[in-house]
Amino acid sequence: MVLSVVFDLDQTLINSQPIEPLRRLRKWSLVYQKISTLTAYNGINDLLSRLESKGIKLAIVTSSPSGYAQRVLDHFEWIFDVMVCYHDTNQHKPHPAPFLEASDRLKIPTKDCWAVGDKPSDIIGARKAGMYTVAALWGSLDKESLKKAKPDAMFETVTSFYNAMCA
Repeated sequence: MVLSVVFDLDQTLINSQPIEPLRRLRKWSLVYQKISTLTAYNGINDLLSRLESKGIKLAIVTSSPSGYAQRVLDHFEWIFDVMVCYHDTNQHKPHPAPFLEASDRLKIPTKDCWAVGDKPSDIIGARKAGMYTVAALWGSLDKESLKKAKPDAMFETVTSFYNAMCA
């Protein structure tokens, strides 16, 4: 039974490619100024609202720093039950630690969590944590590597994931 969905942030909920060069250079003040230009993938708002209305807890596990992630959530007016960011754990994706931390904070067993991400590290870490893994092909920049990570499920679009989760 799905009690929680744990999402990656960048390239899963939002298309952050336009600011990636600034992020790599750690020019965070410029990144923060550009957050308003980012877009959520088509259907994400509906998906999050529907999951929440079904009583499914929502979490984010991201390799981004918390200042950035919180600004993104504030911009989109999204409320998540839990957010685990880069500095919240000593070990990072593909290590299971961030996923285990999210599960612990949610007080939900990992077996009842679905983890959705766009990179192999999302799939590998979540699987090691005992979560059901979902490949977000809609935002992945390397779909072949993501498929090779052997996720439990793969979705080409947010709409197809919505239909699987919410139908």
